[in-house]
Amino acid sequence: MEIRSFGNSAAPQVSGESRTIEGYAIVFGQESEVLFDKSKKRRFIEVIQPGAVTQELLDRSDVKALLEHNAQRMLARSYNGKGTLTLTVDAHGVKYRFDAPATPDGDYSVEMVKRGDLFGSSFAYATSEKNVRYEKRADGMLMRYVNKIDWIGDVSIVSDPAYMGTDVSVRSLDQYFPEENEEYKQQVEELRKLCN
Repeated sequence: MEIRSFGNSAAPQVSGESRTIEGYAIVFGQESEVLFDKSKKRRFIEVIQPGAVTQELLDRSDVKALLEHNAQRMLARSYNGKGTLTLTVDAHGVKYRFDAPATPDGDYSVEMVKRGDLFGSSFAYATSEKNVRYEKRADGMLMRYVNKIDWIGDVSIVSDPAYMGTDVSVRSLDQYFPEENEEYKQQVEELRKLCN
């Protein structure tokens, strides 16, 4: 499973005085931050290609809307295309929309999105290597183009989006993994060494 997040045009918004939150979980054709593949020990920039996600995939998936990718903080859900979460594919990407529940997390989400403190949209996905294409840019940076996504597990509202337009930087992913995960800590250390 991989996690990617977007800011700028993908940012979650609250419609007027309602409790409806919407944004783009995926933006097609946009470059990610510099990412690190620990198994191959290499850095790369990723682009999710138009057509990588289809409405058919969304309509046969169980996708949860979460707060900061925390399964204990579910806000909505789409199960086989039905439920409290609406997911649609358009030319820009994959749009999500839901009415925040009357729960502490729902109230928190509405307030923090309105204030602009939660300004990222994110998603968890999986794909196989046969669905990606690699190219090396003139500057030596490896580009990873995702042509097809096989599985989407969640869409999330996040405070620290990774895809911020054309601004490419390396950021910590500590927030997405438990502290006790030694393998992940080692990966973060390797990534930090690459940044120095």
